[in-house]
Amino acid sequence: MSIKLVSVAAATGLAAASIVVLGPVATAGAAPTVCEPGYKSATWTDLSKGWVVTHAKQINIPASGTGTVTKTATYRRTVTSGREVTAGGSYSASWVISSMDAHVSGTLSKAGEKTKETSESITYNFNKPGTYVVFSGVKKASGYYKAKTCNSRGTGWGKVGYGKAHSWNIQAEGAVKCTEKPKKGTVKRAAKKGYC
Repeated sequence: MSIKLVSVAAATGLAAASIVVLGPVATAGAAPTVCEPGYKSATWTDLSKGWVVTHAKQINIPASGTGTVTKTATYRRTVTSGREVTAGGSYSASWVISSMDAHVSGTLSKAGEKTKETSESITYNFNKPGTYVVFSGVKKASGYYKAKTCNSRGTGWGKVGYGKAHSWNIQAEGAVKCTEKPKKGTVKRAAKKGYC
């Protein structure tokens, strides 16, 4: 009788030991954590910045009309802050613009904002007679994004989405004489090229 009890106890102990061993083996097979659950990330390509003239008008200043004068620049073009979804998961325009903001110099306008769509008054010191363009413009930023979100377990990325975004962060106004030679990359250069 006692021999049978020992055998049962030994068998029970072996079974218990087997269960204990199986626990660590299952844990070792779990996927490693690679990101913070719910974290969103985006990579950007073809990021560019350049001046866009939103208001402009060509005027003639006679010799008798020089000095500080206020002129009206006509509405020409709207620049908006937002994004277009190309494919995959959709990300809010606010989040996309915020992500792009971190990759360009200067603070971008928030999603949904747009430049003024009525004429603007420009005050400028016209110190010489001639043909000028009075203007207002903004420095536009645009680029293509690929966004993704870390899954709830932190073991990988999902909800991949693609698209294009655009916004702006600098506004400037003034006048440029049509015989001037403004530097490349300036708002005066853009105004002269488009409206002289």
